[in-house]
Amino acid sequence: MANLYEVDGFYGTRNRGTIFVYETYSGKRWYCVEGSCNINCTYDEINEGCNVERLSDIDTMSSRDGIYSTRELYDFVIS
Repeated sequence: MANLYEVDGFYGTRNRGTIFVYETYSGKRWYCVEGSCNINCTYDEINEGCNVERLSDIDTMSSRDGIYSTRELYDFVIS
């Protein structure tokens, strides 16, 4: 099973949000803020209190609908 987790973090100018993360076996971390259509990928660590604006993204995708769970994030990335 994939490594799926969520942390409390920030985006923008310190807006609080839940960050959903799917970590692959190669160390890539796909993530998005709850409700967002923007899914990004980084090798950076994503921990509690993370500000996603400071992550170094290496890839990005967009969904038509917002992502509201780690399972939805995983299903979107692998599809």
